Amino acid sequence: MNAKIKEDIYRILKKYWGYDSFRPMQEDIISSVVNKQDTLALLPTGGGKSICFQVPGLVLGGSTLVISPLVALMNDQVDNLKKRGISAVAVSAAMNFKEIDIALNNAALGHVQFIYISPERLQNENFRQKLSFLPISLIAVDEAHCISQWGYDFRPSYLKIAEIRSYFDGVKIIALTASATKFVVEDIQQKLEFKQQQVFRQSFVRKNLRYVVQKEEDRLNRLLKLIGNLGGSGIVYARNRKKTEELALFLKKNKISSLAYHAGLKFEERAKIQQEWIDNKTQVICATNAFGMGIDKPDVRFVVHMDLPDSLEAYFQEAGRGGRDGKTAYSTIFYTPADQQRLYDNFETSFPQPEQIRQCYKAICNYYQVAVGAGQGLNVEFDIDMVCRSYNLKPVTLYNSVKFLEKENYLSFLDGGYEPSKVLFLATKEDVYNFEIRFPKFEPLIKTLLRSYGGLFEGYVFINEKDLAYRVKISATTISEQLKYLDKEGIISYIPQSSLPKLVFLENRISDKMLELSAENYHSLKAKYKDRIESVIQYTNNDEVCRQVQLLIYFNEFNYSDCGHCDVCISKRPKDLEAVKQKILQVVGYNHFSAEQLKEKLKSGNENTWIRALNELVDDGILKEDQAEYSLKKKN
Repeated sequence: MNAKIKEDIYRILKKYWGYDSFRPMQEDIISSVVNKQDTLALLPTGGGKSICFQVPGLVLGGSTLVISPLVALMNDQVDNLKKRGISAVAVSAAMNFKEIDIALNNAALGHVQFIYISPERLQNENFRQKLSFLPISLIAVDEAHCISQWGYDFRPSYLKIAEIRSYFDGVKIIALTASATKFVVEDIQQKLEFKQQQVFRQSFVRKNLRYVVQKEEDRLNRLLKLIGNLGGSGIVYARNRKKTEELALFLKKNKISSLAYHAGLKFEERAKIQQEWIDNKTQVICATNAFGMGIDKPDVRFVVHMDLPDSLEAYFQEAGRGGRDGKTAYSTIFYTPADQQRLYDNFETSFPQPEQIRQCYKAICNYYQVAVGAGQGLNVEFDIDMVCRSYNLKPVTLYNSVKFLEKENYLSFLDGGYEPSKVLFLATKEDVYNFEIRFPKFEPLIKTLLRSYGGLFEGYVFINEKDLAYRVKISATTISEQLKYLDKEGIISYIPQSSLPKLVFLENRISDKMLELSAENYHSLKAKYKDRIESVIQYTNNDEVCRQVQLLIYFNEFNYSDCGHCDVCISKRPKDLEAVKQKILQVVGYNHFSAEQLKEKLKSGNENTWIRALNELVDDGILKEDQAEYSLKKKN
């Protein structure tokens, strides 16, 4: 990298992010991208993946096309870029044609530096043709493991990414993921048609994370003890929505501030819960795996899994949300043998029989009145309960059938509550002014909209009806009614927020009897799913090998040593180590001692043991070291 480019990279980092230096490996990855090489970056959760394509995107100029499977994460990153003064837009499969045209027209004029799209968009040939007119200088593929059938979250729409390379001559790809095995790493590069292998892999070692697996019948009381001992902010993961609510209620009854977070909550509720936790107004968030993507809270002291995760990839990502500030954090799994059996039971229900999948496909198409030969591009609010009641289906069968139809590229499922209401002004400023004169009762709302939100004439802007109601001094219900009237009159386009998931038809409906379900794909996915849950069970059962070492081996990293802090390593410690720790704590109390003073007071026969005990007490945040003196660390 020449001096001028290096200077540009650091200038951009300082200007937009306020940092003077990069995290480990970020600069090498950025240098590879700026030097126009296809690049694969494997950075653990919290490793700063987004900067690795955002900085080179700004250096290269033009527009960076970012492909991401998570609408919530796309919107979050777009908001963060806009706050930094960088132009960005998200185009998802849930948007209508008008929204998409406005976004792409702005991009074609060179007004957008980052264009986020969901992979489903690439299914549409018309959309791909429109992309070809954009000044794309870099393609970034986030969550790149989704392109591989070896990966734990395969999405066939990712396979279309390589096809758009021909539209942008010489434009390179940066692919990013937080977790990938050796097979997935090779598959990503092959499927994206990398011109050369350029892989940057940051070690998956997290020295400050303490991995713990405990076979435990009384999980609730163990959870209370864990939170009481560790203190600080934490995440408790549970398998379903009901359990998150029950856990949050249990913790509240035991005087621990806690809230439940899951996909069944409306967007505003989820955003509020998330922000209260980030601001440390809530100590513990009890969540399904819907929570965590894009959350960069540095001071998470514990991540607890009350149920076994479906894969070690998912577990590693979720565990990695702890200790991003570099201080000690704990990742704990509580389980029983019955939980392991439950994983196998869930495995069976996750793969409905082909005839059941066809039945569900027919029910969905009939419910939404989609005729054979029609429906491509249609997106609907997916009310699972209503479809099940109408056609006597089980929710778990319908949901898993949809997930398989998604993998076969017939449908795309977008979880609910991912974005708020949106408004775009369709009328000219002069027409809006004339409308206010004719209908003065709408003037307060129109003026408040224009004062509160920028860019309303250029593209759709997220709004908050409750906030508008407070400013205009009328009820939120009246605000919604007035917005709907303005939409009807053609003054604005108003798209209310919905808590229901969206279902997108990627292909025209075909007769359910003609619905092709690849037997090879079905059995292959089933076999890989089973391998993943067996890896989880093996991880929890293996109490001979260091937990971190087990994870590193799974991700094909073999240059390792025992962490010394997980439950397995602790069980192998010298028997007198814990006794020495207790003795140190008794001696220190609330006094201050140097290492020499402690050595003299302890009168320990084994110098290595007491030094190790002292270091571990400091590493675990029990003692603090200040100017070569040790004292008890006070809890917040």
